[in-house]
Amino acid sequence: MGASMQIPDSVSALYRHAGPFASVYLDATRANEAGNTEVELRWRGLRHRLAEAGADEKSLQAIDEVAGAHVDVAGRHGQFVVAAGGEVLLDEPTRRPPSREIGRWSPLPHVLPYLVERSTQVPHLVVLIDRTGADVYTVLDDIHTDQTSVEGGVEYPLRKTGRDVWNERAYQHRVDNAWETNSKEVAQAISHQLPPQVRVILLAGDVRARTLVSEELAKVLPQRVLVRQLEHGARAEGASRAALDAGVRSALLHHVWAERRDVLARLQQAVGRHDYAVTGIPAVLDALRKAQVDTLVLSDDPSSTATCSIGPDPLLLAATDAELRHLGATDIRHDRLDAALVRALAGSSAGLVITPGAHQYVEQGIAALLRYTDASTPA
Repeated sequence: MGASMQIPDSVSALYRHAGPFASVYLDATRANEAGNTEVELRWRGLRHRLAEAGADEKSLQAIDEVAGAHVDVAGRHGQFVVAAGGEVLLDEPTRRPPSREIGRWSPLPHVLPYLVERSTQVPHLVVLIDRTGADVYTVLDDIHTDQTSVEGGVEYPLRKTGRDVWNERAYQHRVDNAWETNSKEVAQAISHQLPPQVRVILLAGDVRARTLVSEELAKVLPQRVLVRQLEHGARAEGASRAALDAGVRSALLHHVWAERRDVLARLQQAVGRHDYAVTGIPAVLDALRKAQVDTLVLSDDPSSTATCSIGPDPLLLAATDAELRHLGATDIRHDRLDAALVRALAGSSAGLVITPGAHQYVEQGIAALLRYTDASTPA
């Protein structure tokens, strides 16, 4: 399921630590020469908030060492840090500053805002093509971009004359063959070097060349990879990137929404058939406890205050303490519902789809597509 994300290994690894955890969402933007000082002041405010909530000094000192340290990231961006037991467990830049800076001390790490950010990232290639080859930009995390160049093997003139007299037809036929040969070589190079997480390839540049490359890619790529052509962008040195960047953003946003619509349509069909799907918090928690969940669909609701009773095991969670005690839990803690859900997904290798407005589709903004059903699965 294209829109479904697996919980990243970096997040799953957090649950090997006992906690509690300090979770920090920091605006790490340096807008001017005073940027370092501004980042430091923002962190100091969050540090004070964490200390008041009970965070230990060693964990706070560990975050001191990394707060604002991603100086290689330019422009507006954020930073997500998780620490526990005096150690930084996760430290990653984010492509946008947080909409609300957060410093949270809690039994489980507060990772949903980070996953929301990742849910709109589409690993992709941007390929700028001309008649001799292509420049390939690999974007896996929207922060770092790798560039490679692919040159076709045919070097003689690749431009048609625009005339159609008999003694030039052979020349123009050779030009067509050269374009096709180079396009095949570019497509083969892309397919051989394609990272497995890439879901979209965006082709820009010479119209004829990108059409030929698109046709060749359709023959060699797995069906999971979508190829789209963009109207703007050129390989020539000095070509403007503004229109290309806008086209890339629009194409990726369209792709994200199309995937989400597909998941919601499948979910509605399953719910309508009363088949391999449940909705609402109680039913979803029950399915998680039994590792029935294949994909959790969750509404992105930053204002949510829903909480959950949790035990030491990732799949030991319930809406109330009484229910958890009935399941045999003795060490009961409480945390945000979304934090408990993510831990359960990581503990059962289930996928997650985060979408705004899911309350319009499912009860309480939460539903799950199931791996299996049993006699206790609600209809």
